[in-house]
Parts: sequence; C-alpha cells; structure tokens
Amino acid sequence: MPDGSAGRFENKVALIAGGANAVEGRLMGFGGVCAWRILREGGRVVIGDIDDATGEEAVSQMQKAGFEAEYRHLDVTSESDWQEIVKLAVDSFGSLDVLINAAGTQDKESIEKTSVDDWTRTMDVTNRMMFLGTRAVAPEMRKAGGGSIVNISSMAALWSAMYASAYGASRAGMIHFTHTSAVQLGADNIRVNAVMPGWVRTPFTDHIWTDGALRESRDKRVPMGRWGTVEEIANGILFLASDEASYVSGTELLIDGATSAWLGPM
Repeated sequence: MPDGSAGRFENKVALIAGGANAVEGRLMGFGGVCAWRILREGGRVVIGDIDDATGEEAVSQMQKAGFEAEYRHLDVTSESDWQEIVKLAVDSFGSLDVLINAAGTQDKESIEKTSVDDWTRTMDVTNRMMFLGTRAVAPEMRKAGGGSIVNISSMAALWSAMYASAYGASRAGMIHFTHTSAVQLGADNIRVNAVMPGWVRTPFTDHIWTDGALRESRDKRVPMGRWGTVEEIANGILFLASDEASYVSGTELLIDGATSAWLGPM
C-alpha cells in the first residue's frame, strides 16, 4: 500500500467488471489487484465476471480476511446482468461510488483474417461493456453526489500492428467514449477517465510472457527495458478512482514505460 493511502477509499463502494482474477497466490489481473487495494484502503467491493469459480474463490478469500466483498456473475454485454449487479451493490452496501471497467478479450489476426464473429465479440466486450456499465451506474452515482468511472484501455489504442485489428480499434473506441461520457456526466460530479497500460504480465498476456521469443521482442520495444507490473498499473487506476483525482476527468493516463513515445530500436 502506498504511503499515506490508508483510508483513501473509506466508505466507498467499488464495482469491478472483469475482476475475477483476484485470488491471492496466483497471477492477478488489474481488476483483482485493484479490488484488494480498495478493500485494504477502507472500501467495499463488488466483483463481476463470467469466470464464476475464480471470482467466488477470490471473494471468499476477501470475506475470510474480514473485508466486505460480493461476487455476481456479469456478462458485460448483457444489459440485465448490469442492472442486477448494480442493484446488488446498492442493496448490499448502500451506494455505488466507483466503476472500474477491466473486462477484455483479444483477437490475433489481421483485418482480412478476422472473422465477423471475432470482430463483434471483441467490440462488444470492450465498447458495449462501457456503454452498458456507464448507463447502469450513472443514476446511482448521481444519487451519491458523484463518482468515478475508470476504463481500462491499452497503449494499442495509439498505434497499429499486423495483428489485433479489432483489439486496437476497440481500445481506441474506449478513449473516445471516455471523453464523451466525461462531458455528459460532468455536471453530476461523475468523473470518467481511462488508463492505457503497456505490456504487463497478467492472465490476459501470460501466453506472451511465457514465450521467450515473444517476450524478448517486446522487451526491446520498451525504452525502460522491461514490462510493467500489475501494481504499477493499479497505482494509476486507483489514483483516478480516488478523490485525489477530484478535478481529473475526460483524460487518459498512458502507463507504458515510454513504449508509445518512440519508433522502437533502429
């Protein structure tokens, strides 16, 4: 826990979409690390995911550790699932202050090799998630006097490659939606921001990390010479989610070790 951060989320209720990978002792995702940090900093957490077994195990750990946490199945493309998990958060803890949209998927092909189904799924998990999630939480945040929404995008929103055509486009869409929702919800003191992580080892990227050649090729593309850590990304997410960022809205925080700032080794 960063110095001085104790109590930063005191009396705050956070909903984390795509936060099931939060089992201590295993490789965690961004949502999982944020969940534990919010709990340890005085907050309460509701986790939603489609990986029910992992999510329920993580929340069981949290409850056994004395924290207030709940789990609910959440297909981020389902309007009814969003309505139900928001109701759970409010019924269980009285309000809803923070939404972290951390769910994601990826495609590995070029435009011509990407199927329509894969394109649609990638866009839905990312962009439909933001739309439905923001629409579902806004009324409750308005009742609470404000709130913070943090969308987890990617540095891939800024540059192109010979693969991941749908992924890059969907992550770029997150940035525009972040700007739009910040403008539309600003009068209600609802802040909306995005975080754009670089290469970090999570369950989402572990297949790259464990492949020596793939990992080395990415190491060479990072001016700092290494991948980031999940904790380093969580620091940015939690700053934006907290009242420390009370006048920060409609922007994106790039955390990629300067990868996007250069053309790569010449």
